[in-house]
Amino acid sequence: MPQSLPSILMIMLCMRCRLGGAEKRYARVFEMLVAHPGAPHKLLINRSMLDLLQAAGILTHHDPFLIVLAPPFRRYLPSRWPAWMVRVLRPLAWLLDALWYTWQCEQTIRRVQPMIVHPLLTGMYLSLPALLLHPRIRHVMSAYTAQYYRDKRILGVGLGATLKRLAMRRCQIVDALSDSIRADLISRGVDDTKIRVAPCSFTDLSLCPDVPQKEKWVVFLARFVEHKNPLLLARAIPQIVSQISDAHFFFLGRGPLQSALETLVRDLGVADYVTIRFEPHPAQILGRSSVFVSLQDRENYPSQSLLEAMICGNAIVATDVGETWRLVDEANGFRIPPAVDDVVNAIVMLLNNPQLAQLGLASRQCVLTQYTPERFFTYMTNVYRTAITRSN
Repeated sequence: MPQSLPSILMIMLCMRCRLGGAEKRYARVFEMLVAHPGAPHKLLINRSMLDLLQAAGILTHHDPFLIVLAPPFRRYLPSRWPAWMVRVLRPLAWLLDALWYTWQCEQTIRRVQPMIVHPLLTGMYLSLPALLLHPRIRHVMSAYTAQYYRDKRILGVGLGATLKRLAMRRCQIVDALSDSIRADLISRGVDDTKIRVAPCSFTDLSLCPDVPQKEKWVVFLARFVEHKNPLLLARAIPQIVSQISDAHFFFLGRGPLQSALETLVRDLGVADYVTIRFEPHPAQILGRSSVFVSLQDRENYPSQSLLEAMICGNAIVATDVGETWRLVDEANGFRIPPAVDDVVNAIVMLLNNPQLAQLGLASRQCVLTQYTPERFFTYMTNVYRTAITRSN
């Protein structure tokens, strides 16, 4: 039961906030932690991240459990100042904000006196000095991407990687989202006895409660970055629409490749078949689309967007990498190599398949039975209890 858990301070701080699967997942875990009266848990979160989560319908009625911070320096850079002056001062303001967040972490830990601290995002760095000052407090870390130590180098030093290794040594338990992440951590020297692997991820099962009539829509929902390969799908569109003229493609997101994506779509002459935009409520599109495409170059499991597409009854085309097989097989779609011809063939075969609706229902059933919030929450409560029993 949540009320029998040790008191937990979850820290969700970010310097450049974006709303992704990890943020949604652990915010939902916190909602479940405080679902019972008298729960002693707290969430230290910055205002910009809270605004993103609440816009997505998460943490909307949890004010008594939240400690909300706003960056004190960057937000006061006057917009009327010359652009060059703002560019010069922004790094200094960023550093001052980081130091202020670090101080607030220490003050919050001192005031709240939790038994467990669970930092996420940049909170892992910002809370580290405080955790070193309070050795009796247990520390849980979460690793939700492979290549966890790949950070930008500062003056030739992998500062982020160094801090992560220190945090890994300090913590009692590492919560890894998949076996491939566990293997990556072990290869980098993390003690395998402290790693626990989640049995699943999850999404909001109330999305698309009744799957309506589907359209010949194909959806890509992710940040527009290299390793997620939005341009690969774009290059496949001319061949697809030459065979299925009523198909339409949605690229839902934003990111550094957006300009290149828009240019490529225009140059290929398929702009009339494509919609590119950020969508804060993607279920409105996923509920009507038939095919979802996930083309990450290292791992599609357990993509939050992929789970959302599955609960909304989409058949799946995904690159055959990592543990993607856990979510995609012949019952609900295709796993393919990252090549244009393979993308074309898979999407055309699905859109022409008279059993397409059954494939989408198989996706939905997979999530409803195996990727539930309750299953993940049970795992996390066991992680917290184990952290208390392990020595520093």
